Amino acid sequence: MKFICIFISFFLVSCASVDKNQPEQVLYKDYSKQTNVNNSQNFQLSAKITLFIEKKGFTGRLIWITNDGKSNISILNPFNSVISKIYLNKHDNSIKISNLSSNKSEIERLIKKVFGNKETVFILEQMIKNPPDQLTNKKNVTLSYNDWLVDYEGLNKKENKRFPKYIELNKNEITLKIYIVDWKV
Repeated sequence: MKFICIFISFFLVSCASVDKNQPEQVLYKDYSKQTNVNNSQNFQLSAKITLFIEKKGFTGRLIWITNDGKSNISILNPFNSVISKIYLNKHDNSIKISNLSSNKSEIERLIKKVFGNKETVFILEQMIKNPPDQLTNKKNVTLSYNDWLVDYEGLNKKENKRFPKYIELNKNEITLKIYIVDWKV
């Protein structure tokens, strides 16, 4: 009797299927032509982040405030202490990194390794602020740009603006996961 119950359980479990939709693949050239763009120059983002570089991990928080083309991004450790600030100015395409921790050179090296050149920083900023049109609550999207793969999951809408719930950026041995806690427009 025990054998029959185990056999039936095994048979039922083996017949079950997992229906996980594959994300839609979008190329950057197609994404750059999209018409549904968040035109807001002002927003605030609060998120939990996880960063992996060559199997070394970091967790913390991210607070991102954009006002009139200028972004202030604060990176906090798990104890909510600010360890670094990044200032982006879209008007003159400038980037400034201010490190508040004792190992300033290491943090600056990691930030540059993750984001690379200025052009990539501003393109990734745009990708975070403006998810692809194909993203819905039921359909995930993967956007490819150069060596980057940007995965989007879920969608929030506030004041006719669309924001992703989860973003994962992957490039070679670098993975940055952003779990959005709150968007304010």
